[in-house]
Amino acid sequence: MLLARSLGFYNQKAIKLAELPSTTDTLHLLHVGELDAAALTLDETLLAIEQGTPLSVVMIFDISNGADVLIAQPNIKHLQELKGKRIGVESTAVGGIMLYSALKQAKLQEKDVQIIYLTADEHVSAYQNAKVDAVITFEPCRTPLLKQGGNELFTSRMIPNLIIDVLAIRTDQLQKQHANIQTLIDGYYKARHHMATKSKDAMQRIVPGLGMTPAELQTAFKALKMPSLAENKALFSGKPSVFEKNTHSILKILQDTGSIEPSLKLTSLQNNTFLSAVQP
Repeated sequence: MLLARSLGFYNQKAIKLAELPSTTDTLHLLHVGELDAAALTLDETLLAIEQGTPLSVVMIFDISNGADVLIAQPNIKHLQELKGKRIGVESTAVGGIMLYSALKQAKLQEKDVQIIYLTADEHVSAYQNAKVDAVITFEPCRTPLLKQGGNELFTSRMIPNLIIDVLAIRTDQLQKQHANIQTLIDGYYKARHHMATKSKDAMQRIVPGLGMTPAELQTAFKALKMPSLAENKALFSGKPSVFEKNTHSILKILQDTGSIEPSLKLTSLQNNTFLSAVQP
């Protein structure tokens, strides 16, 4: 969407992309109605719904396929060696899903490790200063940690379809903002086409502010599955759809880890209207 804005696909009087410092800010502004839509992970969307924000998912941006990782200090070679060690992780549902899944694979429980809660901007310094023995992170932190000899012991590739980035719209704005939502999604797919046909220009437009080179950014994209328009439609089709099945799998983990109350019952979350209207 930022690339679409750079390419002039959005009328900035009708569509304003707000780049916020944290998910906490995003969820708060969504809740109070100062934002109409947000790019969220699916688990964040479920947490927002539990907290009373009415949301519908209209599109999947990407599915993490190795983009989220657990990187350990060079002397730690296996997941089982994390017993008794300090693991840095964000206090987010994605962090919780990665930690839960990595410990499960290692046949460890949370009580077997020391959990150190870190914000994303603390990941690299905490690792470099040996304040943690391992950290659950993502780009742009992943690349420098691997360059320093970190061992990537667990990735989201090992838990397919559990970390999903979506476009969530306040349900009460689906009709009021119908035209703008359609323009937002249309522009996104035009930008995707630009990425496919003019990759070098696209990378140069995206990298400012990320602290990555275009080559590193292209490598990072390889750790994501970015569904095409046809694939997005397929993920939303069927009863239940693949998207709905994945949603319930994520919900179960969030409930098992205590992030969401077991009483939360989901009604229909997906809305196919806008994808159906995109011209391929």
